[in-house]
Amino acid sequence: MAKKKSSGVNKSQAIRDYYAANPTAKPMEVADAMKAQGIDVNAQFVSTVKSNSKKSKKTGRRGRPPGSTAKKSSVAKKAGRPPASKAKANSDEVSLDSLINAKRLVEEMGGVENARNALSVLEQLMD
Repeated sequence: MAKKKSSGVNKSQAIRDYYAANPTAKPMEVADAMKAQGIDVNAQFVSTVKSNSKKSKKTGRRGRPPGSTAKKSSVAKKAGRPPASKAKANSDEVSLDSLINAKRLVEEMGGVENARNALSVLEQLMD
């Protein structure tokens, strides 16, 4: 493979510097200004450099932003735990699965108070 000619000037950086000083300049104007400085570029190359520099300014991660109100996946299913119905019903201890299900219920009901109200109504229906 042939070696590239090293002119000592980074054409792309020169174009970005020119756009920093003249943000409203058109590609043909930038190409003419670069030729005046002794840098041989065409308007299409200037457009490509400008477009790529805009793309590289994007930051952050792809996907849904943290803290969004999306339905969260079940931790119990991912971990391969048995469902809460198989947990010990007569024990005074609260299992992790029960807590996970309770948390899911609170999230679905819109808060602890709404979940308490729903459970009290359910208790009255069960009697």
